[in-house]
Amino acid sequence: MKESLPYPFYSRTSLFENAMTNTQLLIRFNRTLVRVTCALLCFLGAGGALAADLATDVVGSWKLVSHTVSMSGSTFDSHAALLQQRPCATKIRYDVKADGTYRLNASASDCDEKYRTIQEKLYAKTKWRLEGSKITISATNFAVGQSYSVTVSGNRMTWVGTEGQGTMVFQR
Repeated sequence: MKESLPYPFYSRTSLFENAMTNTQLLIRFNRTLVRVTCALLCFLGAGGALAADLATDVVGSWKLVSHTVSMSGSTFDSHAALLQQRPCATKIRYDVKADGTYRLNASASDCDEKYRTIQEKLYAKTKWRLEGSKITISATNFAVGQSYSVTVSGNRMTWVGTEGQGTMVFQR
């Protein structure tokens, strides 16, 4: 006959069995915790690697192919409108450099000298930085700037404005 404790639903044997079960649960919990921690560290490590890859991917010389903007319920491509007025702008490049500078390069375009000078001057002090998948460009050392969610796929880079600036698609 098993000896009972003050509470009728417990016995020393059942307490011992529960203690074993609790120990086993603790071991399983610790193993799971180790696995989750390793998975999380691997994920964060991969995220850091992905961010580093993205930073490398955005660097280069890019041609703007579209800039779609939605306003008052309608969507239009402002870059297509520019090209209708200035076809020479198809040869303008945007240089995203590893040193953090972001420049408009109109030197190879057939645009008139005055237009090229003005456009290049607008981007003369512009810098870029990447935080995760958010790229920010600024001419004021990031006191103010424009932020976009950025993706790169093959020879295409897409910037989606985080504050309603529209979507810009670039091509290498």
